[in-house]
This record gives sequence, C-alpha cells and structure tokens, in this order.
Amino acid sequence: MTEQRKKQIKAEATRRLKLWLCNSSFNEMSAHGSLMRFNMALALIGCEFEKEQWMDKDDFGVFVTNDEFNSPEYDTIIEELFNKCIDKENQ
Repeated sequence: MTEQRKKQIKAEATRRLKLWLCNSSFNEMSAHGSLMRFNMALALIGCEFEKEQWMDKDDFGVFVTNDEFNSPEYDTIIEELFNKCIDKENQ
C-alpha cells in the first residue's frame, strides 16, 4: 500500500469517526471498547449492520479493497485511531 493510499484511508476513517462521535459516543459505536466493533462501525469495507438513522447513505460506502482491509497497514491505521479514542476516554 502506498503512503498516499494510507493517508487517504486514514483521512476517510477519521471523517467517519467524527461523524460517529457527533451523533453517538465512542462507547456506543465500539460496543464499550471493542476494536472489532469500532472497525466495523467505520464501515470502510462496507456497512455490515443496519445503518443508524443519522447516517447518510453515501457517507459509509465501501472505501477499501479486500486486500487493503486485510493488510497490516490497514490494521495500524485503525488501531491508531482506536487507541486515540481510548486515551481520550481515560482522561
């Protein structure tokens, strides 16, 4: 994965995270701190759950490929965002 693509993925994940946090809490979106649920809520591979009422149908479409989703670089991006949220919750 190129550095440019990593930046695009991080920017899109951050945009989606901000939308979640404007409409819900970190605990609600992550099912009380689940990294897996956090990742699924960002829906970068597509929305697996029924969308929340506040979600625009165009805001949470597929953004990454299966190869990108399964890459260590993707995991690093998601874990970094997740850990920042955990740190804010613990302040």
